Amino acid sequence: RDGVAFPDTCVGTDSHTPHVDALGVIAIGVGGLEAETVMLGRPSMMRLPNIVGVKLVGDRKPGITATDIVLAITEFLRNEKVVGAYLEFFGEGAKSLSIGDRATISNMTPEYGASAGMFYIDEQTIDYLKITGREPEQVELVETYAKQTGLWADDLVDAEYERVLEFDLSTVGRNMAGPSNPHRRLATADLATKEIAKDLDKAKAQEAQGLMPDGACIIAAITSCTNTSNPRNVVAAGLLAKRANELGLVRKPWVKSSFAPGSKVAKLYLEEAGLLPEMEKLGFGIVAYACTTCNGMSGALDPQIQEEVVSRDLYSTAVLSGNRNFDGRIHPYAKQAFLASPPLVVAYAIAGTTRFDIEQDVLGHDSDGNPVTLKDIW
Repeated sequence: RDGVAFPDTCVGTDSHTPHVDALGVIAIGVGGLEAETVMLGRPSMMRLPNIVGVKLVGDRKPGITATDIVLAITEFLRNEKVVGAYLEFFGEGAKSLSIGDRATISNMTPEYGASAGMFYIDEQTIDYLKITGREPEQVELVETYAKQTGLWADDLVDAEYERVLEFDLSTVGRNMAGPSNPHRRLATADLATKEIAKDLDKAKAQEAQGLMPDGACIIAAITSCTNTSNPRNVVAAGLLAKRANELGLVRKPWVKSSFAPGSKVAKLYLEEAGLLPEMEKLGFGIVAYACTTCNGMSGALDPQIQEEVVSRDLYSTAVLSGNRNFDGRIHPYAKQAFLASPPLVVAYAIAGTTRFDIEQDVLGHDSDGNPVTLKDIW
């Protein structure tokens, strides 16, 4: 402005305003009242925050998605009591994460209770600016400014924090969160021991009689939060759907499935990859852009299904790739909800119930009658 360069900032009323902290832009969410005072020409007042360093170390295991990582980090940071703090993620682990992965972590800032979840400016940031079509002059300005003022990642290796937390990415396995609260991590390997996956034989017997099983997954939604906007996650869901279609697997008839990307760009890259038709075939056609199921706007259930849930008092659930799963938030008839990565949401639509050990149990059978499990399509 007027020949003077300074870092961009963002204050917004969406709780996920900290999402852009992934780019090194300090962004925080505020309440509606604070926003209204600004509209009336008054300043937005805030306390100087505690700044906490979060050192990410280790490499992720193969097949582990950004959602798996962020659900583990959310549980970890909740336990470390970072409410109201500004977090700065750094270390070799942070360096290895793509902007999409970083954005997924920053996007969950409200769920672990912090006010900001910052990443340093580095080559990833510059690459992001280039591939999203920023003017070359703007890209050059960001890089030159960051390097001149000490905001470039390499200049911050000796930054000192009053408090540093360390998180090892190599410890992360496949995760979900639930059956309520986004920080209630649930490793998919523990579904049986935690008694989430139970009474599958009883559920299969009910299904054989043409009934919806207890524990029925009535909603499977790939939602618009950055868990989904992360291209790797969305493509993973498309590839899982493609493999499932090849083997003749279908979603259960009582599952209301949907796909609501945050951006129309998701439609373009899925079309170019030939994966959108694969998702549509399995029931994950695009229904809208931006907030839907995550915000409680999943729409009406099929009247027959709703009637069965009520008359038989079924424990029915939702599986979604969003941020929030508080009881009653997702749908009045979904007693509880689980957060999962987009490819896991697809898998649960095929399973049709959360009384199901997604790692071990048989999802279905191929055209030759052979049993198919998750590892066969992952």
